[in-house]
Amino acid sequence: MNAGLQLTVLCLHFLVSQAPHYPSSTLASKQQVARKSALPIEEDPIRGEYDSSATYSGPDACARVGIASLGINGPTTIYKNQTFEELFQHEVANAEGEVADAEYGDTFCVDTGKFTGRSPKDKWIVKNIGSESEALIDWGDVNQPTSPEVFDELYEKAVNHFNSIDKAYVFDGFCGANPKSQRKIRFVHEM
Repeated sequence: MNAGLQLTVLCLHFLVSQAPHYPSSTLASKQQVARKSALPIEEDPIRGEYDSSATYSGPDACARVGIASLGINGPTTIYKNQTFEELFQHEVANAEGEVADAEYGDTFCVDTGKFTGRSPKDKWIVKNIGSESEALIDWGDVNQPTSPEVFDELYEKAVNHFNSIDKAYVFDGFCGANPKSQRKIRFVHEM
């Protein structure tokens, strides 16, 4: 895994908890359905109802999307809540993999090399001594603790990396299907 990808993954794990606090009704009516489809959005009976994708360009793109508050100010183009079709087009344009003809339409394939599975031993959670989460998390080989100081150092590296690139992607969505218990989530990442 290259350094940029590692920093992106790190940043993703942190930024997951940093989604803006919009009223649930505002985002619920605008979010994409997490469902893969080869159909263009206008032909898909489910995804066609949701169109919240936008591209922000210019020196204030990060501020307009809301990631400047995280210290990310470098990218001048932000692709927010892209549709599957739009992401597919970006993957093809960036030569991230290959398009394969599948039974239900074109699909995008990526060769991950030897990195083909989960990496449970690569997951670290900040252990805040005295917090509720310290008592509730099942610490061990999978949920490994790290200190707030290590997190701060890695977070700074991730922010510095994002500030060195021209384009970034942001996705605002939810974890969980039940509106009463779902959590807002934001991913900030590269293609």
